[in-house]
Amino acid sequence: MAKNMGSRIWWWIVPSVVILAGLGYYWYTKTGPETEKTLTVREISPDRKGDVSGGVQGRAGEGTGGSAGAPEQTGPDGPVGPVSERFPIEGRKTSESSEVAARGPIEELFVKAESAPPAKETVPGQGGYCNLIDQQVSDFFHYLDGKAYFQRFKLEKDAYSYFAQIITKLSNHPPQPAGEGIQPTTLLANIYFFSRALEGKDLRVIKAVIENERDTMEFNLETFYRWIMLGKDCPNSKNVRPTFDVTYRYAGFFLNTTGGRSYLFRRPLRLRILISYYCVLIVYQADRLGKNSYGLDVVPYLQPLKDEMAHHPELEFQEQYIRALTRIENYYLQKR
Repeated sequence: MAKNMGSRIWWWIVPSVVILAGLGYYWYTKTGPETEKTLTVREISPDRKGDVSGGVQGRAGEGTGGSAGAPEQTGPDGPVGPVSERFPIEGRKTSESSEVAARGPIEELFVKAESAPPAKETVPGQGGYCNLIDQQVSDFFHYLDGKAYFQRFKLEKDAYSYFAQIITKLSNHPPQPAGEGIQPTTLLANIYFFSRALEGKDLRVIKAVIENERDTMEFNLETFYRWIMLGKDCPNSKNVRPTFDVTYRYAGFFLNTTGGRSYLFRRPLRLRILISYYCVLIVYQADRLGKNSYGLDVVPYLQPLKDEMAHHPELEFQEQYIRALTRIENYYLQKR
């Protein structure tokens, strides 16, 4: 009898313990410390992106206001942002400046050229832009003054004055960019052009600069292209910058003559490709401005130049170069 009574008591004790445990857990969750909630950045589906306002606008690579070093959450298409982030986010405001205009492969010049009347000259900028490009050119020559290889020539003048003298010599006697098949004297003059236009020391200095500054060659060539294309609306106080007609004739010389192309093929490959690219741009601009007085045709050079550039991924602006050449190619295709 006592044994049966003990069994009945245990049947009541077990359910009571379970019920009390459940009530205790419920009370703890309601009155205990709140669980910390973390805001996470999630990928927004394409159909909902238009509903998001106040997003961060800026260039690729700029910060978005999240904590530094925070791990990123990965979505189907790659990283979508840090795992946790403080809200609200204050986006960094960006503004167009002349310094930004001096970067990249200058495709914006050709966008302007395509939208401008062909009879009017399109200039790349005024005011601060002109001063910026002039300053960059001056800085480059000032940089050369401090280089040991340049100082060994003992020129007795600063680099800017020395190269201004060379530019003046070349501007006073530009080459003939066409007619080699008609006049043999033109062919001979172009073959020996630089050796007659400049002194031997001038050529040695130029070669030394090309050899020693090859690592920054791509950026330097862009700066000098911008400089020679500034146009009449930018001051030329020292009368050093060549006119567009002189620049056009040298572009045709390197593209269209035996002498000019032989000079390029004796130079480093990357330099030859880049000079050919800028020469194409100059002749294209001459076509747009109605100043292609020698009737030079750059179309045969476009596809070979694009193919060459496609095999040189070391070019900093490879994709932009090819895109600009494609745009020029489409321009000529539409005219035919």
